[in-house]
Amino acid sequence: VMMAGLSRPKTVEGAFWIAIIVPLAVTVISVVGYLLLFNWADSAMASSVRDLGGGGQELESTLSAFKAVLMVVFALFTIGYLVLTFLWILFGFKMRAGRNWARVTLTVFASLFVLFSVYLLVNGGVGAGGVPSRIQPPTAFAVLTYVQGGLGLVAMVGFLVLAYAKPSNWYFQAAAHHD
Repeated sequence: VMMAGLSRPKTVEGAFWIAIIVPLAVTVISVVGYLLLFNWADSAMASSVRDLGGGGQELESTLSAFKAVLMVVFALFTIGYLVLTFLWILFGFKMRAGRNWARVTLTVFASLFVLFSVYLLVNGGVGAGGVPSRIQPPTAFAVLTYVQGGLGLVAMVGFLVLAYAKPSNWYFQAAAHHD
């Protein structure tokens, strides 16, 4: 908790732990949501094929291609979440070490996170994750998007408050003069 005689305040520690835990939690929630959405879409497609009386080889290959595209999209979103989570954690450690540039970078990330969280809370499962508004996703997916939005909003506001509290500001100023 010391940087060569410089005591790290609890506000910086709190912001650091938010920067570590919340992106990991949101990534897990997102992956679970994508899996729910994929399984739901897969079941809906299979049900449609059954309702159409099987549909033949052409329909089956179209559905297989659609499932492959969905998997690629979900994989890309997951990779994106993992990259952003890695950056959050990396910058969190830099911020904890007194690097103001990391605090500023995380402030930008947190601000975007707040906007995304508000979007999720306003739209819930409708329109979230690329689901058209006329299609109702599974209730569990909608619940997960609300949880993700609520967690993100509360945590990022908390992060910003802690990262810019007086003790934090003093710490970053002292760290800048300490280097």
